[in-house]
Amino acid sequence: MKSVKIFTQLTAILGILVLPVFAFAQGLSFPHQFFGSVNFTNGAAPNGLAVEARINGSVVGSSVTAGGNYGYNPNLLFALDNNGVNAGETVEFYVDGIKANETAIFASGNSSQKNLTIPAPTSTTPTPTPTPTPSPLSAAAQKVDANKDGKIDVLDFNALMVNWGSTSVGNVADFNGDGKVDVFDFNLLMINWTL
Repeated sequence: MKSVKIFTQLTAILGILVLPVFAFAQGLSFPHQFFGSVNFTNGAAPNGLAVEARINGSVVGSSVTAGGNYGYNPNLLFALDNNGVNAGETVEFYVDGIKANETAIFASGNSSQKNLTIPAPTSTTPTPTPTPTPSPLSAAAQKVDANKDGKIDVLDFNALMVNWGSTSVGNVADFNGDGKVDVFDFNLLMINWTL
């Protein structure tokens, strides 16, 4: 009877210790490592481009291009499977947001060389926007252009404020020519203000 009791206790203790191992092992999944070269159809990929591994649209791993490659130390690409559901799923690769021509099948614990080819990106060189030429100022507006830059703007307003109240002859901010810088000069500035 005593041996049955000891056997029962040992079995219970063993069950408590071993059962979590089996439960954990069922959900355990290892990452799938990918590495290889990256080339655009019109030439080698530059350094610093983001490489993503996606399953069903979700990013499961990422790396950065260096020397025309991805997934090498220190930028290893491990496609993760935290929930143990990716086995057999198709892995799609994206380089700088552009989908690669190649895919792979996720296999827990594997390491695979997968050379990627990316369709040539469209030109990212911005088209220069021509600088608009300021239209010539009217005769009335030219009187308010204190700094003579062809615009009526904050710089002219600044000249007005610096000289506010001045009664000196020939003052640059005396827009109406009455010998003093005052509200009438301010009104002329506002009437001719350009955007």
